[in-house]
Amino acid sequence: MAQLDFMGKDRFVWFVGVVEDRNDPLKIGRVRVRCLGYHTEDLTQIPTTDLPWAHVMHPVTDPSMQGLGHSPSWLVPGTWVVGFFRDNEKQQPLILGSLPGIPENSADPTKGFNDPRGKTSVQKTYIGNPTYGPYPGTIKSSDHGTGESDTNRLARGSDSEEHKSLINRRKIRLRGDPDGSPTDDNDKTGIPIATKPYLPSVSSEAVVDFRSFWEELQPKGIVADANPYKSGVYPYNHVMESESGHIFEIDDSPGAERLYRQHKTGTFEEIHNDGSVQTKIIGDNYEIVLGSENIVIKGNQNITVEGDVRQLIKGDYILEVEGDYYRKVHKNERTKVGALVDEETGDPIGGNREEEIVGNHSYNINDDIKGRIGGDTIVTKEKSSVEVVGGQWKLSVDGKKMDSNEKERGIHIKTSKDYLLDVNGNLSASTISGIVSVKSGSTLNMKSVGTMTIHTEANMASTSGTTWSETVGTTKTSTTGGTWTHTSSGDIEITGGPDIQLNP
Repeated sequence: MAQLDFMGKDRFVWFVGVVEDRNDPLKIGRVRVRCLGYHTEDLTQIPTTDLPWAHVMHPVTDPSMQGLGHSPSWLVPGTWVVGFFRDNEKQQPLILGSLPGIPENSADPTKGFNDPRGKTSVQKTYIGNPTYGPYPGTIKSSDHGTGESDTNRLARGSDSEEHKSLINRRKIRLRGDPDGSPTDDNDKTGIPIATKPYLPSVSSEAVVDFRSFWEELQPKGIVADANPYKSGVYPYNHVMESESGHIFEIDDSPGAERLYRQHKTGTFEEIHNDGSVQTKIIGDNYEIVLGSENIVIKGNQNITVEGDVRQLIKGDYILEVEGDYYRKVHKNERTKVGALVDEETGDPIGGNREEEIVGNHSYNINDDIKGRIGGDTIVTKEKSSVEVVGGQWKLSVDGKKMDSNEKERGIHIKTSKDYLLDVNGNLSASTISGIVSVKSGSTLNMKSVGTMTIHTEANMASTSGTTWSETVGTTKTSTTGGTWTHTSSGDIEITGGPDIQLNP
């Protein structure tokens, strides 16, 4: 007979009741339940604090031990539950599950079988304005209220369009031409796409690339007034929503299968029926990968950043582009190569920059070019070189002695073919000190359309290895400030005419 008191061998006594408190002092997920037929609704006779703590049964997919599984239970004050008593004294209730329905009235904290919390609560312990609840009532996160099914609106087809989260998602969806002028400013929040630079001055293949944009996907993959409304069809969409507004959806609606998770702030990730994934982060995003990361994108990728971008790459940066590479900078571009310094001395270590262009190199610079080269410059041009200067061309060479200039040369021009100098104005060559030498491998021609003046402030020597021929178109005048001495080892012939005058 003693074994009749053992659970399972005594009479099974079940109950239906309402959860009134979930603040279990042992923090094992127990709740206080007021049971119909066993407890009165009169709070003066049985206040909430006198109700027994009921254990909550978890499913077999939840171990509910050692921190494993889903804990604590998710029963809130105002939840209707069903269970049984483990003891004959009915002080050890055990809850099997909750009972959804259609609540007709909001919670009345003056009576039992209600959420006791609220500003008008008659129980001192529960007076106040709870963050969530009282239940039933209007849920802040979804507007879910009395007089409608306890099933989440997101799981009731087109009713989901009345859920706050979906209303807000459609409102702030990025859409429309950002350069347009719609009535609703939200209709010009589409994301602009980068354009190629237009370079008609340096490329015959230059084409204007007009700005385009992309839009955020439609929530759930359909428009709000879709007909038929395939998404969230009852009873295929399984929704879990928390008190603050966190949401998970597993939607098995035929032809609209998708997965969705959302934070109360609006940050969400949604996998659409066609496998497309959309992630929207309302706040900041941090991603840390302690191993390697490999990404393959079979299609195109568009990235638009409205703020700054900084990249710190502590290893090598390898970029391989099998097609064309376009870069368009709206303001300044500054590049420094060799910024590495010695950790001990702080001295720059420096680095090199190598380029190989298997083709042409064209550029157009509208303003000045300024530069400094600390070492030697060696440029090999295997074909012709043409340089056109609109203003003055000035070259200043110090000719300092160094490893690459042991002979202290200034300017050294060497050509195996002709060297032509064509000047429309004056041509002047002078040295402050030193010698000016002009040497010809064969004939040396000097011609002046006007007067030719040769002036020396000291002696003038003229030597000819063989014949010296001088031709003057009109008059020749030669003046010597001192003695003029002429010595010839051969004959001297003077032919003129009609007259030759010596000291007239």
